[in-house]
Amino acid sequence: MHILNLIKKAIKLLLSSPIYDGLLRLCRRSDAISYASKAKLSMVSKRPSNMFMPIVLKEGISYDISIIVPVYNVEKYLKPCLDSIVTQEFSGKFEVIIVDDGSKDDSGVIADSYGLMPNVLVIHQINGGLSAARNAGLRVSRGKYIMFVDSDDMIGPGYLEDMRSRLDETSADFVTSTFRYMSDDGLLGEIENDRASWMVPWGRLYRREVWNRLGFPVGAWYEDLIHPVWIDCRFNDEPCYDLSGYYYRIRPGSIMQSTPTNVKGLDSYWVLDELISLRAELGINYSQEDFNRIFPLFGPLLLGRTVALDNCARKILFACCCDTFNSIDEFSRVSTSMNGRWKDIEKALRTSDYSRYLLASLSLAADGVTGLSLSDAIHIWVNRNR
Repeated sequence: MHILNLIKKAIKLLLSSPIYDGLLRLCRRSDAISYASKAKLSMVSKRPSNMFMPIVLKEGISYDISIIVPVYNVEKYLKPCLDSIVTQEFSGKFEVIIVDDGSKDDSGVIADSYGLMPNVLVIHQINGGLSAARNAGLRVSRGKYIMFVDSDDMIGPGYLEDMRSRLDETSADFVTSTFRYMSDDGLLGEIENDRASWMVPWGRLYRREVWNRLGFPVGAWYEDLIHPVWIDCRFNDEPCYDLSGYYYRIRPGSIMQSTPTNVKGLDSYWVLDELISLRAELGINYSQEDFNRIFPLFGPLLLGRTVALDNCARKILFACCCDTFNSIDEFSRVSTSMNGRWKDIEKALRTSDYSRYLLASLSLAADGVTGLSLSDAIHIWVNRNR
């Protein structure tokens, strides 16, 4: 850790303004700008088709909360997860919808054992991915409120009661709690103070109306982008930073573990581009606040999710990002107020300046911005012309 901090300090010093500007001038002489080509990009990792199918929720409400648990090959973790839910002390009525998404282990058998309970519904379907499983749960849900719990995670005692009480007290469309990291073997870490689940749907309780007509992107990774690009632009959140009852498990084999070496990380762009292109159908007009939330998704986070790309593909991706970013009319009238090199990220996207984009991302990684590791940022910069 001490060595890493020294490396970060050294990079910050090297990227002080005179050296930073000099590197940009030097790079412009040799940097070839790629043309935006979504067709070429799709040859690297195919753009998922028919990602978004609107969800039509069932009429009639029978429960206070519907808890949707998507399941795929999690036999080691499923019982602790479901036990933490079905044993909740709750003054109202809740249903648990377990969607077995074609598991090949004993997850389906475990799910069926809980299906004997009167408030537990088990759905078995052909594997379609996390989004397809959540969508299936939404379609059959009968709760006034909606909650998602991932099948390797857990919730703490009283979590449902606390979240429902808080949502009842506010006019917000959903409430968001903080969370605690949990190790693979179930050891809990410290409460992540003031760190709500920014993009993901877990750790939240929604009013049913939020999900009417919406749906998670099927066949694609990074379904979490639906939150900053669609949901947060249309609905109001009430952060409950004094509530922490969601336990997020860190385990091997998750998408987050697979992304750096898998070109399917490119889904991070495909989903972002698709969401933005469909925003008019939902009547979304982005504001300054929306810009502040969406603009960073084009920066180091996207680089961190697409580390597996070679530099040729990364240049094409950047050119496509510039096209998508500049296609948003509302964004032409606003600019970022974020500190550090974020202004350079914005300038790079507006002017298709690839070198500025990579160098600014490297500087932000050295500043500790999450989404792109410092080692990956250095590797991308050093190999930018190979």
